[in-house]
Amino acid sequence: MSKDSVLFIGAGRMGGLMAARLADQGVPLAVVDLSDETLAPFRARGIPVATAAAGMPGDVVITMLPTDRHVRAALLGPQGALAGAPRSLVVDMSTAAPASIVALAEELAPRGIAVVDAPVSGGMAGARAGTLTAMCGGTPEAFTRVQPLLALMCGEVVRVGPVGSGHVLKALNNYLSAATLWTATEALIIGQRLGLDPQVMLKVWSAGSGKSHATEVKLPNHVLTGTYDFGQTLELFCKDISIAVDLAARAKTETPALEALLATWSAARDALGGQEDITAIARMIGASARGAGSMFDTEESGD
Repeated sequence: MSKDSVLFIGAGRMGGLMAARLADQGVPLAVVDLSDETLAPFRARGIPVATAAAGMPGDVVITMLPTDRHVRAALLGPQGALAGAPRSLVVDMSTAAPASIVALAEELAPRGIAVVDAPVSGGMAGARAGTLTAMCGGTPEAFTRVQPLLALMCGEVVRVGPVGSGHVLKALNNYLSAATLWTATEALIIGQRLGLDPQVMLKVWSAGSGKSHATEVKLPNHVLTGTYDFGQTLELFCKDISIAVDLAARAKTETPALEALLATWSAARDALGGQEDITAIARMIGASARGAGSMFDTEESGD
């Protein structure tokens, strides 16, 4: 187990679960978040908490924040974690633009601070169970140091290349996730309208070539239950797909499917609201099933 102490910045729906796993396994921990309500469970455990990072303890800084702008502010702002504090390693577990983490690493290198980007996949269920997959970008030395810490929060920790590589892979992962969630939702609603049992459809698809995280987790656990609570907002999901579109442009690759997907998800965000869960698209798609006995036809469908 790592002997490093951790300053964890960003204890929201995902970050709070991840930080709690570190605390549960005895890692010396301090937690920073703008929400006092979010900090309350950590405060109750006697863990140092604050709404600003300056002066907080921790050899390693872990960020789990909405965008790269938030990450930069949390680290280098007037009350940031690196404001005069003797840190030696920054691990960004957010989903952010690769160029931003590369620039940050170049800026911090003269100060002797290593940077690893380690975004994760697996959602809130994976964060709660410690089964997330971390895709890490950084030097072999920095990865070797941080791997034991990440293993306390993740079931799979993989170095995928130099700094920035983790964010590249995560953006492409979310592109695939966005494609399969949308298409699987459409397929489920079509089959249900034609009289098939949604549970049976998902069972068959998950045993065959139609298998995806959508058929195995998102649809059965967060759509058929009517909870629509996978734990990722439409606003942030569209941000992630936009990063993938930018990467395609940098790679000089034509991606009509990716661009169409961004337009489709952006329209859903605008129709449902940016803070709605990504699984709520089932209500919107299912609205066209009115009068056809669709289980997705709810009062919210027309909102």
